[in-house]
Amino acid sequence: MVRHVRYQYLDARLRQAFDDAGLVRGQRALLQGVLRALDPDAHLGEHVAGLNSAFLAVTRARTALESHAAEDQPRWNLLRRIIATSLACVDAAKPAYAHGGALELARARRVLVQVDAAIAADGQKLDPRVTAAAAARLDPRALREAVRRWVAPLWNGVELPLRARMIAEVAVVVAVHGRDGGQLRADLLRWLRKPDGDLGRVLWPQRRRHVVAFVVGGARVLRHLDELLPQARQEPLHRGRLPRDDFLKDAVTGSSVLVRLPVSAADVRTAALRGRRVLNEVLDQYAAGERLTELRIAPVWQVSGPGGRVTRGTEHRRTVNNAYPLTAYWPAELRSAMRVANLARQVDAPMASAGLAWSALEATGLDPGKIAWLAKACALQMLRQHLVSLHVVVTNHDSELRKPLDARVPTTGVKHHLRSVDAWLEVLVRHQRPDEQLRAAQDAVTALAENEGGLVQDLVELWRSRLADSASLANWLREQEGTTAAVLEWLYVTRNLAFHAGRFASPADVLTAHAGQAVTDLTLEFLGNWRTVERQRNLSETSAVEVYRRLAQRHDQLVARLTRAGSVRRLSVEDISGPDEKWWSRGTG
Repeated sequence: MVRHVRYQYLDARLRQAFDDAGLVRGQRALLQGVLRALDPDAHLGEHVAGLNSAFLAVTRARTALESHAAEDQPRWNLLRRIIATSLACVDAAKPAYAHGGALELARARRVLVQVDAAIAADGQKLDPRVTAAAAARLDPRALREAVRRWVAPLWNGVELPLRARMIAEVAVVVAVHGRDGGQLRADLLRWLRKPDGDLGRVLWPQRRRHVVAFVVGGARVLRHLDELLPQARQEPLHRGRLPRDDFLKDAVTGSSVLVRLPVSAADVRTAALRGRRVLNEVLDQYAAGERLTELRIAPVWQVSGPGGRVTRGTEHRRTVNNAYPLTAYWPAELRSAMRVANLARQVDAPMASAGLAWSALEATGLDPGKIAWLAKACALQMLRQHLVSLHVVVTNHDSELRKPLDARVPTTGVKHHLRSVDAWLEVLVRHQRPDEQLRAAQDAVTALAENEGGLVQDLVELWRSRLADSASLANWLREQEGTTAAVLEWLYVTRNLAFHAGRFASPADVLTAHAGQAVTDLTLEFLGNWRTVERQRNLSETSAVEVYRRLAQRHDQLVARLTRAGSVRRLSVEDISGPDEKWWSRGTG
């Protein structure tokens, strides 16, 4: 029996295609790693929006420098924080660039160091000509081209952990190019039938012209559309005049108009996404002009590709059988944050969504001076989250192989939730003299990983390595902290650019919006758990800012303990982001 596969990069069809093509472990890991990073269900730190990337850091730094030079936004002190977090990301990514782009990365780093020194020296008197010159010298495209050349060495074999770091950077470059994960998976399945061609052309196909069609409800004619979007075409829709089997039938309710517009994109689904964004921006004009009318884009879309092939689809909306609230009561301090976070998910415009994500965090009491606290708190929660995610992918297929692991690490419910994350951690940690049941569970993990191969085998090896060396785990926590801090600082910049400077587009803004929602979700997750525990114990609520402060202190204590302990035998992740100080209590009874 095969368990329901939530993640398509692990499904049976893709596995079979790998087998038929004779792909080895590293090749499978490359393709699965990129697909996982593009999966909207991936956790923070797994999804492309939250991965450490020098290319993305340099892109953001350049955008910030250009904006400061033109608009004095971000201000000099915030600009310096962006430069500092960008440098941290560049330094963390440096080992990957040994396979190409080392000189380009070093050149970018020198620019960042120099402009940082200029900001430190001049402060608020910083000359915009200095930031303009620095922006002109930063060249993210050089890093992008270097990363694209990594496909050959990765295909031919790069060892862990470097392979994982390189795959993450490749995934970021794929995402920024404008690739939909589902479309990429379909393209890879076709390519795997004869994998002799250039894989780079599959990952980064040429952007071509697509014509996207949408139904706009609320009007029969959009006057002056040809002036706002010169290449767009429209026609009124009447439900009674449509053929019975027309795919638009359900989309036309009342006054509606069909709008077709050309979009340059690398694939069909990205064309649909970009077309929707362009049309939504145009509808802002009509919403302002017709304040009593609600104009909306129906979820269905149609795309005519370069060769004339027509693809139809519907905007994806996830559903569940049972929906659960964050908490079973109203936590007063979090109500505003939850409201704004929900709005951020509903907004199509990435810059606005990212700005709202920051506002949701701000509603909990966060301000720019406390970003470091929240980044450290998120790193703790990510440790727990990534270990849970590892269990999900390792036990993806039900078989005889799983029985010894299930006996030691029981799960509950139809979704096979872990009853104890620490029990799973105990299996992953190396033991000098494991008992018979523990050894059987550890052997089962090895067998399951080898059976899956590719990314799953890589992940098991990576986490066993991190847990075998406490200093390595400490470094991982620091890197997650640094990457999250960079995301939070950039969210604040994006909020200022969107709400104060009136910017509606920015490089990689789709990734920024996703990262903002992911950080907000993660934050509400551990705040909700903290509130639930306090309510169960009839304790007064700790303010969110105080929770951030306490978890930041716990993060620093844990990193210090890991750095000098030499072992993770006492590490506990069960309640690592909860109110109890049990993070170093495993095995103490």
